[in-house]
Order: sequence, then structure tokens, then C-alpha cells
Amino acid sequence: MTTTTIEELKSESFGLVANWLSRPEINCWLTTEWRDREVNSTTVAMAVRNKRNRLFLVRHVSEPCGLVALADFDPGDRTAMVWYFLGVSALSRRGITSAAVQQLSGIAFAELGLAVLYAWIMEGNVASRLVLEKSGFRICGRIRDAASYGGKQVNRIYFDLTPSDL
Repeated sequence: MTTTTIEELKSESFGLVANWLSRPEINCWLTTEWRDREVNSTTVAMAVRNKRNRLFLVRHVSEPCGLVALADFDPGDRTAMVWYFLGVSALSRRGITSAAVQQLSGIAFAELGLAVLYAWIMEGNVASRLVLEKSGFRICGRIRDAASYGGKQVNRIYFDLTPSDL
């Protein structure tokens, strides 16, 4: 029995996801689109309607607990960027986010026909690095001082995944 599942994000969960995205301990690791701001249901709805995004609610034992998503979805080049977070901190360190990223990768390759997925983390985000490594992603590069965290510039570390890596 799989205790972690993902499903397309629907309107009834926009408020919950917006609340999670508004939390500084979550959004501090994300792009400036989400970082250091209050997010509302309308903002989440706009992200869902954007054809370059695919957002999925993560459930653990049927309870909503996080989000996995594809951004910069490019069907021409067959690429997308993976991003994710766990909204329920009490569920940390149980492999839930890794399982959700693995399911998302399966959908991206098998159903959406993508050839490669990529993700980036801020240097020092150990939990996120572990999620990617457990999900089969490999480091493919870095951009120095490319993200702002805690009032200073830090490196972005890039990872990628192809179907042959699974």
C-alpha cells in the first residue's frame, strides 16, 4: 500500500497551499516569485492556470501535506523544472517528499513525454538535496551567488534527471 500519493491541485486546496507558501520557513528556499511574501488562493489559481506549470497536491495516508510541481514546462524541448515542499513539518524525515518527487518524475516522463527534469537548490539546503538525491537526480552544475538567502548571496546547485537515471 502506497501511503504517499500525488494528484492534480484542485481549487478546493488552493487556500491550504497558499497558507503553506506564505510560511517563511518554506518560501525562503523558493524562487523570488514565492519568497518572502504572503500568498493567497488567487495567486495559486494563477499558477495552476499557467500552461508552463503543473502543480500536484501531496497526500500522506490521504491527508494533504505538501506540493510537488513542474515549472517552466517546455513541451518543445521536453524539459521542466521540479520544485516541491512539505507543508506539514511534523511529517519531516519520513521520505514523503522523495516519494512524491519520484511519482512526479514518473508522470513527467511517461505521461507528459519529457526527456529531462531539472531542479535547483540553494547551497546549504541539506533536506532538499537529500530529496533530490533519493529521487535519482544528479548534480549537473552550479551558479555562484545566484540566490538570496538570509541577506546574502548563495550558490544555486543544479540537478537533473533523465528516464535512464530511474
